[in-house]
Amino acid sequence: MSMKLRNRLIALVCLILFLGIGAGLFLTTSAKKPFAVILFIGDGMSPAVLTASRLFAGGGNARLEMESLPNCALCRNAANDFSVPESASASTEIAAGQRVNRGSLCIDPSGSKLPSLLEIASSKGRSTGLVTTGRVTGITAAAYYAKTQNAYDQSDLLHQFSSHSPFDFVAGGGASDLETSADKTNGSNGSVKTVNALQHTPYFSSGVTTILSMAELEKQPLWEKTPLLALLASGNLLPLGSGSEMTNQISLSDIVRMAIQHLQSDKDGYLLVVDDPMIGAAASSNDGESMLGRILALDQAVATARRYAGDNALIIVTGRETIGGLQLNGYPFLGDKGVAILAVNAQGNPSLCWSTGPGYSLEDTQVTSRSSQNGVMTNAHAQIGILTQPTAHNLPSALGVAGDVVVLGIGPGSDKLHGFLDLTDINRLILEKL
Repeated sequence: MSMKLRNRLIALVCLILFLGIGAGLFLTTSAKKPFAVILFIGDGMSPAVLTASRLFAGGGNARLEMESLPNCALCRNAANDFSVPESASASTEIAAGQRVNRGSLCIDPSGSKLPSLLEIASSKGRSTGLVTTGRVTGITAAAYYAKTQNAYDQSDLLHQFSSHSPFDFVAGGGASDLETSADKTNGSNGSVKTVNALQHTPYFSSGVTTILSMAELEKQPLWEKTPLLALLASGNLLPLGSGSEMTNQISLSDIVRMAIQHLQSDKDGYLLVVDDPMIGAAASSNDGESMLGRILALDQAVATARRYAGDNALIIVTGRETIGGLQLNGYPFLGDKGVAILAVNAQGNPSLCWSTGPGYSLEDTQVTSRSSQNGVMTNAHAQIGILTQPTAHNLPSALGVAGDVVVLGIGPGSDKLHGFLDLTDINRLILEKL
């Protein structure tokens, strides 16, 4: 072998080794993007409310699934023009990563339209899913497809939903919003019959499959790539154990499981957003039992996501806004749970109190009592019923409360969740992993 040929072989071997070492270093040190990104959003996610939810679930020794997520932070959530946000501006902070004015959805103060996380994920080739316990055309769900400065214009949100290119998996309530007037007058009697209001819109140009029940959803082949629209109730979804007819009750965990099973067939991964505005709706009416129950249902859905998404997943659970100012008072026994947390406590005082709202009581009455000191007959207002939840300031609906919200996470990138953050930081964290 000539000296020249030997030198060339040595150089080639060195080049191959160099490239191999470089590739190995790149693969081991570069940031890996998770296959699955799942975002859970709920209202009322303050430390005080999560504590009450834990005690309601199982007493002082109970633990929520959320508490097992290793990374945690508190998020500031001010809107662009108000220090305390409402659902539209707070939803936009998460969905689009910018502060906007009160009542705006994905439109900044200058009028520029902002892309949502789901829209960006779709443009990057990921499958996309949106699950809501409210209506699919509700304000919080609309943050992922609508652009408006008036989030309370329901007809506009419906129009934008029907004009938007479909996500791969959408499930929620609000089927009655999508029925035509003819459908509602031809014997439907409020039940889910058709969604003809969408049949001749751009939404169905991609061959969307419409599903009207959980049984139908369970039967859908997981390998089909056709976009799915599951309208599972005429109005908002009713959680299991709500006391309503069983046919109307929906398990959020089951919907999340089926969403993951449908989306994970995409080799490029997926982004799933699970939005629960009904926690806030319960808080607005000062219904503590429903609020805590819905938080526990969301917690169970988080457990389901961890079980089905696998290890290569980024899962984030975040609050959005705080409503009503719920506080658990007194000194419950360590084993007290369920109704014992809702009822008048051992000291004879209401366990749950609200700062604003209508209050909650099974019965209000006026009683007459005699003062033991002066013998004068006086009238005193007494709220009868062990489940009384009084309010400090009576209003038809509870107001928003100033307070940072909790965000928790597990998976690639979630280590950035620590200390104090802004709600918009959640958006940026997810964008980095898409």
